[in-house]
Amino acid sequence: VHGKRRRVSPRGQNADLTFCEIILMEIESHEAAWPFLEPVNPRLVPGYRKIIKNPMDFATMRARLLRGGYSSCEEFAADAALVFDNCRTFNEDESEVGKAGLAMRQFFESRWEEFYQGKHETNP
Repeated sequence: VHGKRRRVSPRGQNADLTFCEIILMEIESHEAAWPFLEPVNPRLVPGYRKIIKNPMDFATMRARLLRGGYSSCEEFAADAALVFDNCRTFNEDESEVGKAGLAMRQFFESRWEEFYQGKHETNP
């Protein structure tokens, strides 16, 4: 079943996943990344696990990336979207964490778009 999931040649796939590593470093070092760097501690944030069924954070994404757990950049982007969707579900838009989530989503999406534009341009 693993063979069907690979749509890109291994070389192209590695290049794409290298981009994922770069963008992950960029989002981890962003000033608004602090709420998303580590898994939410349910003891410090009561009720989180009742509302958020599929928690995700940048450290979990890094661990998955390093162990080869992503077969495509799209899977990586889906986990990033999950971080931001969870944030929006759990936090008020005007809260400090809510604002950080919005800033991070915008940053991630703009970098993602730049990557895909660069990928589809033809070099002379």
